[in-house]
Amino acid sequence: MKIDDLNDGSLWMPGLSRGAPRAVSIALAIVCIGAGLDAIAAKPAEVPVRVGIHEDLDACGSFAEVKGLNPRGDGFLAVRSGPGADYAMRDRLPEGATFYVCGESADGRWISVVYPRKGQTQEQCDVSSPKSGGAYRGPCAYGWVNARWVNILAG
Repeated sequence: MKIDDLNDGSLWMPGLSRGAPRAVSIALAIVCIGAGLDAIAAKPAEVPVRVGIHEDLDACGSFAEVKGLNPRGDGFLAVRSGPGADYAMRDRLPEGATFYVCGESADGRWISVVYPRKGQTQEQCDVSSPKSGGAYRGPCAYGWVNARWVNILAG
C-alpha cells in the first residue's frame, strides 16, 4: 500500500474511505512510535556482575548455596546473563552447588554470582579478598540467579 500526503496534512491509504484518514494516521503514528520506544527501551544482552564495590571488603561479600529446588522440578537453578528470566541462560547449577554472592538487583529478586567452572577451585575465582571495583570477567563463571533458591552460608 502507498500512503499519500493529502493537502489537509492528513495521510490517506488507497482503498480506505476518505472518512477514515485521520484515524488511520493516528493509528499508524501510534504503531510507529511504539515500535521506536521498544527499540529504545530494549534491555542489554548482559548486565555485568560487579565486584570490589568496597575497597576494604572482599570483592564478593558472601558465600552461598543453591537450596530448596523442587525435587520434582527441572533440578537446576538457571544462571542468566542479567537479573531476570528474560535474559539468556548461561549455565545450570544443581541443588547444593556453592558460589560467591557479589550483589543483587534493585528489587532484591536476583543475585549476581561467581562460581568455579569444572576443574577449578573456589580460590581461583579470586573474589574472596579485597579488589578494585569493576565488572567480573573471569577466570570463573559468573551471572545472575533467582534469589528464591539462594541460601547464604557466610558473609
